[in-house]
Amino acid sequence: MKAKLLGAVAMLGFVTGAARAGDLPPAGPQLGDSKPSAKVSDDAKSLLDQVKQAYAKLKALDLTGTISAELQVEESSPEKHAAQFTSSFIAPNRFRHEVKDDVLVGSTGEKLYTYRGEDNAYTLGSAPKDRVGLKELPEQVASLLEKENPSLVLALSKSAADELTDGVAEVAKVKDTEIGDASCPTLRLTFEDKSTVVLAFDPQTHLLRKARSDWTSAMKERRADLGSVVVTVDYTKVQADAPAGQAIFAWSPPPGAIDADAAAAAHPLTAVAAASLEGKQAPAFKLKDLEDKTISLSDFKGHVVILDFWATWCGPCKMSLPHLDKLYKAEKDKGVIVFALDQQEGKAEVQQFVKQTGLSVPVLLDGEGRVGEQYGVEGIPQTVVIGKDGKIRKIFVGFGPSSPEELQKAVAAAKGE
Repeated sequence: MKAKLLGAVAMLGFVTGAARAGDLPPAGPQLGDSKPSAKVSDDAKSLLDQVKQAYAKLKALDLTGTISAELQVEESSPEKHAAQFTSSFIAPNRFRHEVKDDVLVGSTGEKLYTYRGEDNAYTLGSAPKDRVGLKELPEQVASLLEKENPSLVLALSKSAADELTDGVAEVAKVKDTEIGDASCPTLRLTFEDKSTVVLAFDPQTHLLRKARSDWTSAMKERRADLGSVVVTVDYTKVQADAPAGQAIFAWSPPPGAIDADAAAAAHPLTAVAAASLEGKQAPAFKLKDLEDKTISLSDFKGHVVILDFWATWCGPCKMSLPHLDKLYKAEKDKGVIVFALDQQEGKAEVQQFVKQTGLSVPVLLDGEGRVGEQYGVEGIPQTVVIGKDGKIRKIFVGFGPSSPEELQKAVAAAKGE
C-alpha cells in the first residue's frame, strides 16, 4: 500500500488515467496531435525561439524538483500532495528520471526502461538514436515524462518550440512569474477545452523553471461538483552542461523483477497483482464495521458482493465514493451487497469522514491492510465485483470518467442480466 507521502501519485491516477484515455489533456504540453497550428502572439514567438535555442544547444542537464497535485471537490478543503524527483540528461538520448519511492524511467543510450519499485515491475525497449518527440517514444515512457518532467521532454526533443505548440490552440506571453529573486518570462498554453498550462522560464538560460497545469475547465464538463484540478512541476535545481558520470545511466532489472509487458499481455485490463485473482474464489475475511459488528464475507453466499478499498486521504477515492454510494442505494434491495473497506486508518478518523460526507454505504475497517493484501491491493481505489458463486468476476483499479458505467456493467453481468 502506498504511503500518504505518495498521495500525489494516487491523486494523479485519476486525472492522468483519464488523459491517457483521451478524456483530458496531459499535464505537460499536449503532443503528437494533427490539429491546426497554434495561434502564437509575437512576443510569445520570441520567447519560444529563445527556449528552442536554449534546449537545442544543451549537452547535459541535471534537474531536481517537486510534482504537486491539488484536487478540490465541492466545498471540501483542497487535497494537496507532493512527490520529489531527480533527473539527468546527456545529449542526445541518455536520461534518467526518478520519482522518490515510486517510479524510474530512463535510457541507457541503447535501451529505454521504466521501473516501479513498489510492484518490482519493469518495461524494456530500444532507445532512439537521436533526439525525438514524445510521439516517437513508447507510450509508457512518453506518458510518464509528459506529466512529470516537461523540461526533460524539451531536452529530448528535436525542437522544443514544436513540442510546446503541437496540439495547442493558443500560445501567449503573460506576466512574468516571480521565483525567488528572478522574474521569469512566462508562456500560457491554452487548449480547445480551455485547459491551460503555464510555463515559467529562467530569464538568463531560458530553461524551464515551473509548469502549472489546470484541468478544471475540462473536468467540470464531467464533474459539476469539481472545484479544481491543478498539477504543478516546480524545478528547485536546473543545472545545464554540468559533467555527469556515465554510470548513472546504466540500468538492468533488479533480481526477481516482473516484466510488466509480459504480465500485461496475460492480463491486459487490470493491475498485475489484482488481475491474477479474477476467476478465483474470493478470499474469505471477517472485519468490524463502524458499529463494532463483525461482518463475514461468507454470510453473503448467493449474493453479488462489491468491495471497494479506499482511504480518507485518497483524492480519487473521494471522487469515486459518491458513485459507489449511489450504486449501493440503487442495488441494496436487489440482492447486491456493497462494502467500502477503509485501508489502515483509525475508526474515529473514518467515522468523522462518513459523518461529514453523508456516506451511507456500509464501511468496514481493514486497519492493518491484511484484507487489502489478500485482494492484491497496490493502489486505491480498487473495486472488486464478486459473483453469486463467490468467485471474483472483475477488479477495477483507479477511478476515471467511465468508471461508474464500467462498474455498473460488471454488476449487471454478475447478476446475470
